[in-house]
Amino acid sequence: MSRLESIPAAAPHIAHRTGAPLVLPVESGDAALLRTLRTTVGEGRVHSVFTRVVNVLTPDGLLIALAAWDAGHAPRTLTTDVTDWTGCGLAAGQRVTFDRGVLTLDVPGRPLRLALDGAQAWNPDTPSLAHLGLGRFAECAAYLDCLNRLHGPYGGMLGAARDAGPMERAVAAALADGRTRFIAAVRTGEPAALRTAVLALLGLGPGLTPAGDDFLTGAALIAALPGSALGALIPVLQDVLDTHPERTTDLSLATLREATDGRARAEVLDVLRLLADEADPQQLDVPVRKVLAVGHTSGSDTLSGLIAGLHLEEELRGSL
Repeated sequence: MSRLESIPAAAPHIAHRTGAPLVLPVESGDAALLRTLRTTVGEGRVHSVFTRVVNVLTPDGLLIALAAWDAGHAPRTLTTDVTDWTGCGLAAGQRVTFDRGVLTLDVPGRPLRLALDGAQAWNPDTPSLAHLGLGRFAECAAYLDCLNRLHGPYGGMLGAARDAGPMERAVAAALADGRTRFIAAVRTGEPAALRTAVLALLGLGPGLTPAGDDFLTGAALIAALPGSALGALIPVLQDVLDTHPERTTDLSLATLREATDGRARAEVLDVLRLLADEADPQQLDVPVRKVLAVGHTSGSDTLSGLIAGLHLEEELRGSL
């Protein structure tokens, strides 16, 4: 069966006459999300539509993603037999009906029905790094930092591009200052200082997931690991997200909340699993390049957060 690239122009007329929905198979999805949706009943709505992803709010307000077949695995995400969502007649605010494993997107004249039967479950959980000895965290961080600086794009945590204007340079300076304050606050573990540092980064930068948020996501993934020396960050970050959701985007909030539970995109998890397996540094090259390909600077900014977290893990464990 060929993948759905768009809805033919005649489809609205035919679907309206026949009343038959277009059924799209869900190929895979976040295992926890699949379990939840198989018991979910009620009405949600389309949150936003992009070429490769449609974001949807469930009846209880959970933001989930319907991704194109090759978009990659991520928390709160289902992958579908679609290559381009923009040709499907979807728009923000349209109704989505949830009925125990079936999602019906109420496109005028041609509803789209997604069935979870047969969807493969994917678990977006971080591996443990607890077995790594002192010295290994710093070694991993140094190699990741080298790859990030060599291949990562400017415009986020790596700094402003050479031809950047005054606004981008100002944001880059604020990000650098925010990182310095964040690292200092994590070293102390003092909740008030951590809160101030998180707020300085939250929502900082342009895009659907601002650079400051992506950096916090990477650091939170390290802090969420079992036995992490950065554990004090998690409750503070969760509280800030709960009390200041207006500081950033809905998508970024969802990503950060998942990170505080140790859940992340497949590309990031592949890097962490190689670190957990104590793989040769050269084996990190391809997985890191895949992380760097996420978004404009999102992959690089998340990697910057991982690097900071690994350095802090080495430092704080060594002081125990």
